[in-house]
Amino acid sequence: MKYLNILVIALLVVVGLSCYIIQAHIDPKDYPEWNTAVGNVGSAVLICGLLTLLQNLVTKHMEDANLRRMLGISESIKESKLRTILTDSSKYDYKDLITKSTAFVAILNDGLRWVGNNSPSLEKRFSRKNTTTEFYLVDPQGPFCQALAVKTLKSLGELQSKIEQSVSQLESTYARTSKNGELKIYFLKNYPTQTLFYSDDAVVVTPYQVSSGRATIPLYEYVNEEGRDSIASHLFKDLENVRKESRLISINGRRITGDHPYSLKTGARKKSVWEKLQFWKRITKSWSLQL
Repeated sequence: MKYLNILVIALLVVVGLSCYIIQAHIDPKDYPEWNTAVGNVGSAVLICGLLTLLQNLVTKHMEDANLRRMLGISESIKESKLRTILTDSSKYDYKDLITKSTAFVAILNDGLRWVGNNSPSLEKRFSRKNTTTEFYLVDPQGPFCQALAVKTLKSLGELQSKIEQSVSQLESTYARTSKNGELKIYFLKNYPTQTLFYSDDAVVVTPYQVSSGRATIPLYEYVNEEGRDSIASHLFKDLENVRKESRLISINGRRITGDHPYSLKTGARKKSVWEKLQFWKRITKSWSLQL
């Protein structure tokens, strides 16, 4: 197409100049009409050629600008290691991410819907040898649970129940398998700002909307290349800190009890040694005042 345009422009210029040459050899006294007609044709053809050339120059400039912009976007995507974008996260198939990776981590709010939808894939995963699986959920007794309940238009009790059901469902799913893989469930210290799913070399991100209720949310999948800075590498570094500050509450289907600050069974917060001492100090002080 490019060479065709050049050929057309060249042909128009040649025809226009030829008309001027022919006009110069026509005597205006003997053939005034022909002289004028040939000159007009030459002018029209040259103007047409020049306009075509101008149009091509403008079009090329716009194409070059668009190309530079597209290359810039492409370079940004390349640097970010973005592999997949979906406008509706529900259309993403987590099966391969769950079943094929050696290490898998999920950071969720209550996680009940997601765990239920992906139970068959989780069963396959728990039956594979040498796999590690970690789930991080909102702490039902933590300070962020009430805010999340308000945001999701549920009561605090309903949200706490959903978190407990997620934990129970993960444990029961693990119990139905050959238990070759390792399963750890944590309660988060903080409020998750987005849902995250980590595999061996990728991170899937689904952001939360700011408004209350539920909405269709997009999904982004980033590739993680060891030794290179990217969005995925940033998220993997954050995961290390999340693991350190979160509280492990279940290993391989068994609840952890003892000196942990929360009792999952009762939902009541256990008093620390310092709190118990403060309690007895208040009791003894009240007794001394009465005496």
